[in-house]
Amino acid sequence: MTGAGGAIGASVAGELARRGRRLVLVDSDASALGAVAEHGVPMQADLTSDEEVSELVRRTVAEVGVPTACVNAAGIEGPVAPVEELALEEVARVYDVNVFAIFRTLRALLPHFKRHGSGRVVNIASGAGLGGVAYMSAYSSSKHAVVGITRSVAAEVAADNVSVNAVCPGCVESPMMARIEGRLAASFRDAIPMRRYAEPSEVAGIVAYLICDAPPYLTGASLVVDGGLRA
Repeated sequence: MTGAGGAIGASVAGELARRGRRLVLVDSDASALGAVAEHGVPMQADLTSDEEVSELVRRTVAEVGVPTACVNAAGIEGPVAPVEELALEEVARVYDVNVFAIFRTLRALLPHFKRHGSGRVVNIASGAGLGGVAYMSAYSSSKHAVVGITRSVAAEVAADNVSVNAVCPGCVESPMMARIEGRLAASFRDAIPMRRYAEPSEVAGIVAYLICDAPPYLTGASLVVDGGLRA
């Protein structure tokens, strides 16, 4: 599981560990990784590096065994600004973490899933990947890409008995959401029918369902968890 140190990633790690899953936890931040290390085997890696991702999967197979599932939870919000003010270097960084890290992980893992004859992938996308968000074009467009990756790869590997789904959280109580509110000087709570943000555990429950309980026939889906915002 990548991006294990973030708010959603940490909650997913805890929920999957509670369900008895043996986990390899991955993050580039050593301190964040240490905070969730009790839930599995921590492996620090930079997901923006082809070499480190390849080595990560090699170590996982050698030290833990062939993985049967993957949660891609790494993500950053990037710049919050009008599009004409964006530095393309910042946009590229968002895509490297939010999009290309998933490509790197899937390229390394899918051959093992195919040889094993099964596998489950859950990509953490966003409600922002299903519609536009003013002043967050880098983040929103990167999450649209995650939804596109999910749908396309699901079609590619369905015959190999590998399911690929996305979870699209709306606003979640997290440090990332607090930073976004601060930059926009606004709250989104009043726009949400439930009048609150999701708890990370609510998103984690959906991810755990897709990994542990969902029928294999469920693939290519983008499950929205947003308190009715896009109902």
